[in-house]
Amino acid sequence: MNTLRSRQTFHMIHIAGFFFAANMALVAYVSSSFLVALVGEHRVGYFYAVAALAAIALMSKMPQAIGAIGAQRVTALLVVGSYGSLLTLYGSGSTTLSVSAFIIYYASSIAVMYCFDVYLEELSIDGRTGRIRGLYLTVTNTAWLLSPYLAGVLAANSINLVYLLAAFAVSPAVLIALPGLSHAPDIHTRSFSMTRALSGLVRERKGKYKNIFNALALDLTLNIFYATTVIFIPLYLRSLGFSWAELGLIFTVMLTPFVVFEYLLGRLADRYTGEQEFMVAGILIMSGSAFLMGWSSSQNLYVWMGILFLSRIGACFLELMKESYLFKHVDSGDTAIIALSRNAMPLSYVIAPIVASVLLLTLSLHSLFLVLGAVLLMSLPFAFSLTDTR
Repeated sequence: MNTLRSRQTFHMIHIAGFFFAANMALVAYVSSSFLVALVGEHRVGYFYAVAALAAIALMSKMPQAIGAIGAQRVTALLVVGSYGSLLTLYGSGSTTLSVSAFIIYYASSIAVMYCFDVYLEELSIDGRTGRIRGLYLTVTNTAWLLSPYLAGVLAANSINLVYLLAAFAVSPAVLIALPGLSHAPDIHTRSFSMTRALSGLVRERKGKYKNIFNALALDLTLNIFYATTVIFIPLYLRSLGFSWAELGLIFTVMLTPFVVFEYLLGRLADRYTGEQEFMVAGILIMSGSAFLMGWSSSQNLYVWMGILFLSRIGACFLELMKESYLFKHVDSGDTAIIALSRNAMPLSYVIAPIVASVLLLTLSLHSLFLVLGAVLLMSLPFAFSLTDTR
C-alpha cells in the first residue's frame, strides 16, 4: 500500500472507528436494563450469552467472507446490518423482534471491529505498534467517553431513544468512512478453520505460541471483567437508587483514563518499558477495584466515580499493553490470531453472564464483584509468563 493510500486508509479507519465506537458506547450501559424490562433480571444473562454465541458463529465465518469478497464489502454489509438492527430496537414494540435485533446488533458490531483491526494491522509497523494501537484506542475511547452522559439523559425519558441516537452515530461511518475505504487497496485474507487454529494454539501453548497464548488468555480475562461490569454494574447502581442521569456522569468519569493515558502508555511501551510491567499493574488495580465494588453499598455519587475510575485505570493498562504486545507478534496475514483475539469479547459474554446467572441463584448481586476480583488475581501467572518486548 503506497504512502498516500496508507494515510487515507488510516484516517478513514479512525473516522469509522470513532463513530462506530460511539454507537456501541451509547447502548452498552443501558442494554441490560432494556433487556431486563423484556425478559426479567434472572434471564438477562442468558440472552447476552445467546447474542455472544451468535457473534462467535459469525466471527468464525469472517476470514472466509473477507477472503471471498474482500474487507470493504464485508465491512459495509455489517455496518448496514448494525444500522438496521438499531432502528428496529428503537421502533419495535415486540419482545421477540427486539431481542432478535439485539442479538443481530451485538454480533454484527463485534465483526465490524474485527474488520477495522484487519485494516489497522495492514498499516502497522512493529516499532510503532504501541503508538498506532494507542492512537486508535484513544480515538475510539474518546467516543466511549462522550457517549454515556448522553445515554443517561436519554434513558431517563426512554431507553429506546438511546438506540435511535446510536443509529445516527453509525450514519457517518456509512456515509463518510466506508466510501473512503473504497479508495484503498482491498484486503483479502486467507481462510482458516477457527477450531483448528484454537487447537493448534492450545497444543503449542508452552512452545512457539507461548506468548500469544498468554496474551490471548489475558485478553479473555480483561473481557470477562468488561462483560461483568457492563452488564451488572448498571443494575447494581440502579438498585442502590442512582438515577440514569447520575449513572451517565459516573460512567463518563469512569472512562476518562482510556483517553488520558493510552497514547502515552503506547509510546512508553515502544521506547522504554515493554508491556509486561503495565499488564501486571493493570491486573492488580482491576482486582482491587472489583473487591471495592463488592464491599461498597455506598449511595454517594463520588465514591462510585472513584471506584470505577480506578477500575478503568487498571483496564486501560491491560488493554493497551495486551493490544500492543499481541500485534507485535502478528501481521495482517495472521487473521486466525486476530480473529481469536476478537472472539475474546463475545466469549466473555457467554462465560460471564451464564456464570453470574448461576451464582445469583445463591449469591447477592454485589458478591459477583468479589468473585470477579479473585478471577482477576488468578490471571497474574499469564502476565508473568510473557517474554517482554523490552
